[in-house]
Amino acid sequence: MRRWIAAAMLLALVACTDDPADHSSAPPADDRLSLSQPRAAHRATLLDDGRVLITGGCTEPGCEGFDAARTSDLFDPYAGVRAGPVMGTARASGTATLLSDGRVLLTGGYPGEGEPPTSAAEIFDPDSGSFAPTGDLVVARADHSASLLADGRVLLAGGFDESGRALVSTEIFDPASGEFAPGPDLAAPRGAHVATRVGELVIVVGGTEDTEGLATTEVFEDGAWRRGPTLLTPRVKLGIAPIGDGRVWVVGGATETEGREKLASTEVLDVRHMSSTAGPFLPQGEYKLDGAVSRLGDGRVVVPSGEALAVFDPVSGKLTELAVTTYPAGSVRTVTPLPDGRVLVAGGYDDEITPTAEAVVVTIPKRAPSA
Repeated sequence: MRRWIAAAMLLALVACTDDPADHSSAPPADDRLSLSQPRAAHRATLLDDGRVLITGGCTEPGCEGFDAARTSDLFDPYAGVRAGPVMGTARASGTATLLSDGRVLLTGGYPGEGEPPTSAAEIFDPDSGSFAPTGDLVVARADHSASLLADGRVLLAGGFDESGRALVSTEIFDPASGEFAPGPDLAAPRGAHVATRVGELVIVVGGTEDTEGLATTEVFEDGAWRRGPTLLTPRVKLGIAPIGDGRVWVVGGATETEGREKLASTEVLDVRHMSSTAGPFLPQGEYKLDGAVSRLGDGRVVVPSGEALAVFDPVSGKLTELAVTTYPAGSVRTVTPLPDGRVLVAGGYDDEITPTAEAVVVTIPKRAPSA
């Protein structure tokens, strides 16, 4: 069971102290922070105790410096950011999945610039505050997806292998044994896609087999894959979030892996009715959004749009740009929902591929009452 701390206790952010449990003071609710080091292509995971674990990525210009990123960051809503425990394996473009028991599973990714993907996996235990290795992946992979299944296992799908080829294979992690086992193959290879759970199902969306974005989706149901609804626009480097009633919101991305095109279009996929409809446009096009699209507790979704944030309300179908400024490094940053309705925006790199240590906590206005 997740041990959510009371939202009423998360009213403010305080300066970093030596004791992360010291909650005696309360500065403003929104604040600019600094990670322990620059970081991009990382992962941010909300823990059951309300902290955020930030792992992996790159730390130097050109998105190098993977080994330094083995040192994690821990954001505490009361104590700010501090350097966390050291991971066993450097990894960027890997995955981090919160397990049902509150631990975090890290899989695959690239251990260094120009290096092949790793098959190493490890688990962060918030009780011990440390990482420990678990079984190796069946296939080394990066830019894959990892989805927590309803039964507590984790489904890994696709990604790229050591030759840079998109994978058709999947595998399933069993937390009880700590081991990975082969899963059913996808209908076609894909990497740099996104995935999310929709009820008992998992849908994988977009990505690429070579350089062109894919418009296809696949749904994992009852241990097998079937065709899902087709996107209106082929997309790679996209974002996704479940929005209820068997639907998912698909955001931005690009139509091919090369170049710097950023799509402003969005669409809503209905898994039950096998349909896709156009959604609202972002104020500014965005790509490299895996990990940057966050669903709030009230069902709305937050996504970066330029240096600002935008909020999509699936009830009204409207998107609103917030009058907030984050920071210029807009690509491969993470946006993590906090239990009190705020979000933590962290890291990323700018157009020169220079990672930043900047982070900011933003209060999202409450949904306006319906007329």
